[in-house]
Amino acid sequence: MFILGGLQGVLGWYMVKSGLVNIPSVSQYRLTAHLGAAMAIYIYIFWTALNLLRPQLANPDLPAKLRKKSIAVTSVIIIMILSGGFVAGTDAGFVFNTFPLMYDHFAPPGMYKMTPFYMNWFENVATIQFNHRLIAYLLCLMIPALWFMCKRYPLAPRSKAILNLFLAMLVIQVALGISTLLLVVPVSLGVMHQGGALILLSFALLANHELRQKPFQLATH
Repeated sequence: MFILGGLQGVLGWYMVKSGLVNIPSVSQYRLTAHLGAAMAIYIYIFWTALNLLRPQLANPDLPAKLRKKSIAVTSVIIIMILSGGFVAGTDAGFVFNTFPLMYDHFAPPGMYKMTPFYMNWFENVATIQFNHRLIAYLLCLMIPALWFMCKRYPLAPRSKAILNLFLAMLVIQVALGISTLLLVVPVSLGVMHQGGALILLSFALLANHELRQKPFQLATH
C-alpha cells in the first residue's frame, strides 16, 4: 500500500505536468493512469479490510461459476472506469449529447477515421464515447445476469442484501450517466457520476467477497 501510495503521488505530478506545457489540459493517458493507480489502491485497501472484518466464508457451498462470473463483472467495471478516464481526458462527454442514439446514429460516423486504427480508442471522441456507452450496455446485461444466477442458491441474508444493492446501484449509475450526458456534463452531476462508479465498484468487490470460496487466514508467524 505504501509503495502504491508513492506511485500515485508520482503519477499525480506527472499528470499535472502535462497541463503546464502548451495548453492547460492534462493528457488523457496520464489522467487515466492516475485514475487506474487510485483504483488499484482503493481495491487493495478495501479488499484487505473486508478480509480482516469478515475472514470466514459467507456462502461456503456455492459453485465456482458464481465466483468467476462475479470476477468477470468486476473486471468489466474496472474497464468501464478506465474508459471514463478517457472520456474525461478528451472532453468526449461534451459531444453527442443525446440518448439512446448518438445524433441519430447508434454508431456515429467518423468513429474510425484516425490512423493508425487503434488511436481511435484513445483520441477519437466519437469512438471513446461509443465505447463507454457500449461497456455500460454490457454491464446492464452482466450485473442482472449475476443477480439472477445468485437467486437460485440459498445465500446468506447479508449476501442477498449486497447483491440487491449492487443491482440498485447499477440503475442509479446508469441514470446519473444519462443525465450527465443530456445536460452536457454539469460539474455536480459529473462528480456524482464519478462517485457512483466508485460505489458500484465497491458493491462488486463486496459481491466477490461474499461469493469467494477461500477463507482468509492471518499469518501466525
